Amino acid sequence: MHISVIVPCYNAVGKIERCLSSLQAIDFAVEQFEVIFVDDCSSDGTLALLNQQAKAQPNWRVFQLTNNSGSPSAPRNKGLLEARGDYVFFLDSDDEIFPDTLNTHYQHALQTNACIVRGYLIADTGREQLEMNKVHNWQANLTRQQRIAAIIAHQSTIPCSLIKRSLLQQHTITWPEALRMGEDSYFLAQVLSVAEQVEYLSHPTYIYNQRRSFVASSTQSYGARELSNHLIVWQGVQQALAGAGVDYFALRLQKGLQAVLASLIFRNRYDIDEALFLQFADFIAQNWPRIATFNYIPRNRELLQTLLERDFTGFSALCKPRLLIAGYDLKFIRPVLPALAEYFTLDVDEWPGHNSHDETLSRQKLSQADYIWCEWLLGNVVWYSQHKTPQQKLVCRMHRFELSREFGEQLTLSGVDAITAVSVLFFERLMERFPAIPRQKVRLLPNFVDVAGYEQVSFTDSRFTLAMIGYVPAKKGLLHALQILAELRQKDSRYRLKLFGKASADLPWLKNHPDELAYFADCEQHIRDLGLTDAVEHVGFADIKKALAQHQVGFVLSVSESMRELPGFESFHLAVADAYAAGAVGLVKHWTGSEYVYPEVLISKDQQALTQRIWQLSHDEAAYRELHQQGVSFITKHYSANQFVAQVRQLFDEI
Repeated sequence: MHISVIVPCYNAVGKIERCLSSLQAIDFAVEQFEVIFVDDCSSDGTLALLNQQAKAQPNWRVFQLTNNSGSPSAPRNKGLLEARGDYVFFLDSDDEIFPDTLNTHYQHALQTNACIVRGYLIADTGREQLEMNKVHNWQANLTRQQRIAAIIAHQSTIPCSLIKRSLLQQHTITWPEALRMGEDSYFLAQVLSVAEQVEYLSHPTYIYNQRRSFVASSTQSYGARELSNHLIVWQGVQQALAGAGVDYFALRLQKGLQAVLASLIFRNRYDIDEALFLQFADFIAQNWPRIATFNYIPRNRELLQTLLERDFTGFSALCKPRLLIAGYDLKFIRPVLPALAEYFTLDVDEWPGHNSHDETLSRQKLSQADYIWCEWLLGNVVWYSQHKTPQQKLVCRMHRFELSREFGEQLTLSGVDAITAVSVLFFERLMERFPAIPRQKVRLLPNFVDVAGYEQVSFTDSRFTLAMIGYVPAKKGLLHALQILAELRQKDSRYRLKLFGKASADLPWLKNHPDELAYFADCEQHIRDLGLTDAVEHVGFADIKKALAQHQVGFVLSVSESMRELPGFESFHLAVADAYAAGAVGLVKHWTGSEYVYPEVLISKDQQALTQRIWQLSHDEAAYRELHQQGVSFITKHYSANQFVAQVRQLFDEI
């Protein structure tokens, strides 16, 4: 047995298939190599898939660890224990080995008596394939020290190497199972430190899969564990290679340190405490004469200065991406800014109009931003998409209003990384209205409600009080609410209706819409005709977090008109969520798309059904409280401010 290929696996269904196909295509005598799969207690059927595939391959073997280890090191060590080949080759389960790799590298190892053979890789981004890890000017007359230095300087420490197994056994070299990051660097350094003959082939060894996935992996976050591992790895590799006359810090520390600083800013898990910070500060101070000679962008230089000054507060503040909130009328995003500030350094560029702003100020703010959040798909997105750099990430949040405007047609699409819609229906309407926007750039990002920030209503005091939060324009359905109220009052005169928000007479734009003026005049006439004058109260603008409790509102109604034509009308109607956050009940008379926003139990098919629902709930406290609990659980799970912030963070990570 010449070669043992070791493949660690964990929850690999859906990504291992290319690897399996490449292993089946290896051009090497089947009796001269084996493939050892080691499953790290997958939960997605990986083990069953491997066992099924191995049945048709006489040289494939499958093992499973007793407990999940959480890293590829333990599976690789298990593979080493089971290996029978003279050489071992490590391959990750989502990568592909080239058919001629084993034969080419093995023949070269025989000719040179190599302890280790390295090649270069092909990185597959899904759009293109790039050659990486090439070592130029490799020559046969290089000394051992020069060979090791060339590999460290020009290659990432990928696990794919052909390594003499007896070398690992002789020096008791295994993968460091305590490490979760940098284990490949540590392992390679141990091998190179004892390898007498180090070889490199200008040969494409394997395909490294860099295709973007919408499922965040554990390697996409960075925190205490990763930083601690890096400090261990850096010092361990420096010590191991020093025996071979190679200065790892001189060759690689600058790149490694820059990568860590970038991870601290853009992938931070925010769990680094002051004790670990001080360990990091000690490392920087001990190696500062060398680190001071490296070139850094100003942002990284600031971070290093906080480490030198042992300023944990300043360090923590700098370890956040700079997020610029830009656009007209920021009322929908402003309530969540304090929560966003926990994870981003915020700045605001509030525009006075849909397409007007202080361009000098916008340019200045843009120059400091890592991320741009454009609230509304208006002139703000058009301008920022034209002026951001490729390194900056831009996300736009579209509501509904923008579908009746032309700004989506004016975007520089290469400058927009993602556009979010607040509901499933308006996701599709965005695509219909602006077909040039690539579908892969559109995301669903619902509105949010701060469930914990509301004063609570009492069922006893509120069960006969209905409310609308915003009842202009006409499509909000005020007339429906009045008719519901009138029917309920025929049974019990205690029912009342509170109207929150600006009245039609307070909105200047309505003067140019005679149909709207006529509608609200008709509503006022209905109030008089139906005898509702003393039962309808125009509250006006109010802080809903307090007002629902102050006015003891038991039912918040969503009775908007259902529209299928563009741009549509109701996209989300946050008032329903407001109700549950305040301890009340929000009920919906079905409008197009409501079923994708709220659970079926909150929606009535028509006005009559909604009226009956209100009557039943107002006379059955147990049913009322049960529905409230269902609603608040749904809102908390799907539309809380914390959930919104988590989705924003994930979105910027994805793009």
